[in-house]
Amino acid sequence: MKRIGFVGTGTMGIPMVTNLVKALFSVLAYDARPEALEEARRRGAAVAASSAEAARDSDLVITMLPSSSDVEAAYLGPDGVLAGAPAGRLCVDMSTIDPSTSRRVAERAKAKGVRFLDAPVSGAVPRAVEGTLTIMVGGDSRDLEEARPALAAMGSNIIHVGPVGSGEVAKLCNNLIAGVATVAVSEAFRLAEAFGVDPKILTEVISKSSGHTWAMEHNHPVPGLVAKAASNRDYAPGFMTDLMAKDLGLAVNAARELRQPVFVASAAFELYRLASSHGLGRKDFSSVYTFLKPSPREAPV
Repeated sequence: MKRIGFVGTGTMGIPMVTNLVKALFSVLAYDARPEALEEARRRGAAVAASSAEAARDSDLVITMLPSSSDVEAAYLGPDGVLAGAPAGRLCVDMSTIDPSTSRRVAERAKAKGVRFLDAPVSGAVPRAVEGTLTIMVGGDSRDLEEARPALAAMGSNIIHVGPVGSGEVAKLCNNLIAGVATVAVSEAFRLAEAFGVDPKILTEVISKSSGHTWAMEHNHPVPGLVAKAASNRDYAPGFMTDLMAKDLGLAVNAARELRQPVFVASAAFELYRLASSHGLGRKDFSSVYTFLKPSPREAPV
């Protein structure tokens, strides 16, 4: 039985740990938050005292963390993964972060003889629970084959994108489309409502037309139209508005570094940030629909 060191047992990490345990992997978990670590214990994992211990006492390391700075701290800090991982250990970072951070961590790992893959995921909490995530992998294909059995316990689509950092690029591109599409769907349905068009009928029309999108089919922002949509659960995530804002910010910054113009991504990024500042940060990102409510008649615009 391969022992997995798993660092980051938060909203996404917990169902991923659960599926690894169900697949009969032995999991040694660590999280900086005691309550998250206790939840991992309840799900069947043993607990480590640090990222270094999780890396030292396992055969494969998986990290699932919220941000680029969290990944750097988890790998490069004094009690981090690279402080404990012996030469030859394979590490798989499944966080969604800046591609340049992945490459920087990979270089530091390589200097210690440690192997590294970036493998961000798509599907959010529902597919993490189901074990049907899409996993986009950057790094050596031989390392991917070594990690594949563990990845297969968490995802149903495992795609090798290219060298280290490529998985992150694919994830940012995917979320750029998902974030922008959800804004577009929300704006369209708000406009239709302002004209008195029934959103159920409009959904039927668009589902058979060129405007049909994954966002409308699976995570419709208007409540009552798609059974599994977050909008039917008071926009419980799902994928939080704050995380979508983070990912669009990463995409916009990456584009800026490459002098690649992006227009709608920048506008969507600012909109999600505004929605977050108005209390929607911990809600599903489709809650941007509630932020886009019409102005009162007496408003100047």
